[in-house]
Amino acid sequence: MPRKNYTPAERALHLLGALAGKSRQEINDVIAMGNASKMVPVHRQKELPEASFKTLPRYGAAVGLTPEVAQALWDHCTATKKLGDL
Repeated sequence: MPRKNYTPAERALHLLGALAGKSRQEINDVIAMGNASKMVPVHRQKELPEASFKTLPRYGAAVGLTPEVAQALWDHCTATKKLGDL
């Protein structure tokens, strides 16, 4: 049975991905790659449901996170760069 709650990292990627214009599938794929690299057991993995995905843009509006900033943060979180490359 999947766990009940998302991890803080999953919640952050959900929000950043949605605000950056990523599809629900793209977000789930990135999280699945992280699960695979950390060898998370299948029964402990959790996908973002469509209903939850649709509510995420309201959170961004509430905190003033723009799509451009969300995209920059998404890019950093999914493909980090060395400080010297920034």
